[in-house]
Amino acid sequence: MSFNFYLPTRIIFGWGSSERTGEEVRALGARKVLIVTDSYLSKSKYLSSILEKFEGIGYEIYDSVAPEPEIDVAEDVAEKARKGGYDCVLGFGGGSSIDMAKVASLAPTNPGKIANYVGNNIFRNRGIHSIMIPTTSGTGAELTVTSMVTVAGHKQWINSPLLMPELAIVDPELTISMPPNVTASTGLDALCHNTESVFSSLSNPVTDSVAVKGISLVMQSLERAYRDGKDRVARSNMSIAAMLGGIALQARMVYGHSIGYTVATRYKLPHGISCGIPLPYIISNYSKACADKMDQLSLAFDVERDSDPVKTGIKIAERVIQLLRSLKVPTSFRELGIQRSEIRELAEECIKIYPRKNSTLVFDIDSMTELYERIWEGRVEPE
Repeated sequence: MSFNFYLPTRIIFGWGSSERTGEEVRALGARKVLIVTDSYLSKSKYLSSILEKFEGIGYEIYDSVAPEPEIDVAEDVAEKARKGGYDCVLGFGGGSSIDMAKVASLAPTNPGKIANYVGNNIFRNRGIHSIMIPTTSGTGAELTVTSMVTVAGHKQWINSPLLMPELAIVDPELTISMPPNVTASTGLDALCHNTESVFSSLSNPVTDSVAVKGISLVMQSLERAYRDGKDRVARSNMSIAAMLGGIALQARMVYGHSIGYTVATRYKLPHGISCGIPLPYIISNYSKACADKMDQLSLAFDVERDSDPVKTGIKIAERVIQLLRSLKVPTSFRELGIQRSEIRELAEECIKIYPRKNSTLVFDIDSMTELYERIWEGRVEPE
């Protein structure tokens, strides 16, 4: 067995840890920082508190990041990073802001359009200093080698080990103000990252270990955080689960994310919701191909294992359905208003535009259509 694995130089985790940001910037020797965030967080008390301790450090704020950023946003922030004379980029926000900050950190040392870097391992030069501070507990983008952009209505990957941040500061305090719907969406994203990674042919002992722990933390804490956003234990657990999901992502996702991409743009769904709805059906579908993983997953999801791995998968799927309902998330595509007549088209888009060579299950158009049919009907039992 062999595998590649990346981690940032350092991870700082803890309540109030974001207050150390100025100190950490100075320790890097940085003198001018580009802060990449969104228009809401740029005015937040959390960012203001961080900037109060930037004595002697110059900074400018780029706050034009929106959810599911288009490639034009990546080009825009890259241009700003190249022209501003910065020696550090600070990403502050959810996954979209952090993804754009990672792109900005490489732009000054890698010339040309960012569109030219869509794909795998195209960046050639290390970037300027980079610090990422998540304000949600979902994407784990602070620990990934990927930035996501939307190109012509489709999600695309920019993958490179050079995108791995130099420092991740994870402060659960910053997640306290997330409303219940955002808590649900981001938390489901963390659950999907951890779960789908286990079904990848690129999974390994490291990613499986962190994924199983991540799943367990989500199942213990997401409903609690959803009901009471000030539950410090639940918020802390979800921040850890998101980090672990970011690490697990190095095994790459399977077709749950691909299916999610086909409906997210069309139906204007948050990423975690679009991937969370297919998750129970993905679990039951992959249970036979990944039979050796099902005992571990039954422990993580806290369901009774069955001697038949497919039956174990169905039990886990039913537990996820319960979770979705408790979070007031639809459990089928029919509930979203998707027409049954659209299913074949969606399945074709999934296979052609979002293929997963790392999937332990191989799909063709017909078998993918069958899976979409089950998700539309709300039927977790595999064919």
